[in-house]
Amino acid sequence: MVNTEKTEIKSRVFFLTDILIVLSIFCLANYIKFRIFIPQGSYLGLFIMFLLYWVFFSLYYKKYKEIIHRPFWFAWRLIFWSTVLSFFFITLTVSIANLWSVSRVFIIIVTLCITAFETVFLLLYKIVQHAVKPNYISTKQDKKHLPSGVFHLRWLIPGALLIFGIYFTFIWFRTGIIIYKPWNEQALLVLLSSWGLSTILTRRYTAPTHQNAFYEIAPYIKAGLLMLLFIGVFYFFLRLDSLSRTIIFSTSVMHSALEIPIFFLYFFGGNLSENKRKILPDTENINILGQEPLNIKTDIQPDEKLRFKQKLTSIFQRIYLPYKNELYHFLSKHLPIEKAEKDEMRLFNTVSLINVQILKNKSISLLINLYKLNNIRRLNVYLLTCYNKISPGGLIVGCFEPLEMIRNRLRSEMPRFLFIMLYPFHFIFYRVFPKLPGTKQLYFILTKGEKRVLSKAEVFGRLSFCGYQLIKEKIFGDKLYFICEKIKTVSPEEYPSYHPIVRLKRIGLNGEMITIFKFRTMHPYSEFIQKEIYDEYHLDSFGKMRNDYRLTQWGKILRRCFIDELPQIYNWLKGDLKLVGVRALSEQYFSLYPKDMQKLRIKSKPGLVPPYYADTPQSFDEIVESERKYLKQKHEHPIKTDLIYFFRAIINIVFRGARSQ
Repeated sequence: MVNTEKTEIKSRVFFLTDILIVLSIFCLANYIKFRIFIPQGSYLGLFIMFLLYWVFFSLYYKKYKEIIHRPFWFAWRLIFWSTVLSFFFITLTVSIANLWSVSRVFIIIVTLCITAFETVFLLLYKIVQHAVKPNYISTKQDKKHLPSGVFHLRWLIPGALLIFGIYFTFIWFRTGIIIYKPWNEQALLVLLSSWGLSTILTRRYTAPTHQNAFYEIAPYIKAGLLMLLFIGVFYFFLRLDSLSRTIIFSTSVMHSALEIPIFFLYFFGGNLSENKRKILPDTENINILGQEPLNIKTDIQPDEKLRFKQKLTSIFQRIYLPYKNELYHFLSKHLPIEKAEKDEMRLFNTVSLINVQILKNKSISLLINLYKLNNIRRLNVYLLTCYNKISPGGLIVGCFEPLEMIRNRLRSEMPRFLFIMLYPFHFIFYRVFPKLPGTKQLYFILTKGEKRVLSKAEVFGRLSFCGYQLIKEKIFGDKLYFICEKIKTVSPEEYPSYHPIVRLKRIGLNGEMITIFKFRTMHPYSEFIQKEIYDEYHLDSFGKMRNDYRLTQWGKILRRCFIDELPQIYNWLKGDLKLVGVRALSEQYFSLYPKDMQKLRIKSKPGLVPPYYADTPQSFDEIVESERKYLKQKHEHPIKTDLIYFFRAIINIVFRGARSQ
């Protein structure tokens, strides 16, 4: 905690120092040009714009924090990219706004001076840091945690220079001269913007890692098509003249026509060194959702069972519930006695976290809260606070009113026609508003976090996310009571499926974890209980989870219409997926496959259109065999196989009603 606070203080100091550098250099440059320190007129607008872009991209790359822990070369890389993007967007804004009174040389000089000062400041800081703490930064460890998909300058810079070269060549052929004019600048900026956006989306110019040259060249083909699309959009909104339009489109087509064959020959020629190829991972031990089992002690005294029942009886004598006796028998029957010692039980009926926070960490073996979770605003914070107070292997008992019972209760309180009219508004307010960034704050202000609509899948998913495992559940009255055990670590997942568009971890090419995007068709946090549902119900004849209560009603409609798959087009553009290929699977589902199929699957990139739409298998085993057949044919005839399976899948989907279950 102390180190975190020091890092925050240092990053704020660096931020203020950087702002001071930008302010000083800009004002000094303004004085040299106009003999006045404070910018005026269009240069005042330029200064505000300059500062906003500089701060935005600096915070986006987190350079003020990374300077502290990263080595010089890595921190300078962040400075470089934030500077390049700031300079580009400043120039683009000035050009589109027709601020021709602003000197482009002035912008270049100010940008270079600020970058030089930042570089010197970074170098001095690293020298002092190394002198004070020589082993504070481990370069070897830092490289190990580098983000994947980093652009390589040795490919990025030639791509950019090729754009410039082709563009000015076309200008010379069309006009006979190369003179700096307003339309030259606008056309070039539009071209660079389209090139940059297509590069970011498709991740071209990143390090090659695949043995298949077709996988490596696919991003360059997609990027070329996207460049034409973006240029068309810019042309429509900016209304460029016909000469600019012709030169821009010609430059884009020529750039792709040269770049694609060059890179294809590079990758096809086998220049990918062996040490850069991905090593296939070990599929024997898959760590589900990054959670590890806890070290649990199971020592118990012979008379512990009697003590436990006495303690539980004394606790229930002090409470009043209509179904108190039934709940007592449920707990005494299903609570693991060896995990709930006599002097480590606590019973609450509270929404306040303070009553839990005052307990010592890992001091409780059984925590019971009779207050329903629907009225607890920060549900994960509550569960994690309890997690800290419960010892490994300890138990938590809680309750909530599930979504299905809330709907039935509302239906019983009003006539059917009125329920049909009002329930959509109830759904939007209680289930849609809390999940949207713009309306979430309004929802919690109005409701204060009370009467939340919680599905069974969401609550159990949150419990699993927070390190618990469900032991038993049962409904008493209008509440569902659960018994959970603290058995694993808290999930490190940063983006649980809570918003309308969800990020799901899937196994991709070479066994690497990829993040795919989908419209949410399951209740929030459903991915964290996939293993539990499989262990309880197993698969049906179609290879799907039997009795899968995680799927929502609207989710079934989205799946039948393939709407839920639309965000994966972004994954296809990035190159995580290809058009035809085996479905990208979660770790749990992947672990159900035979070992030989696991190794065969990760040798091929997953796809948007899986082969079972072409073969229409009727069981899980048939799905496995369908994929095995496809992958073997794909290895022998890659393009032919994908074309055959694609058109067969389209025919089955359009004319025979093949749908995702």
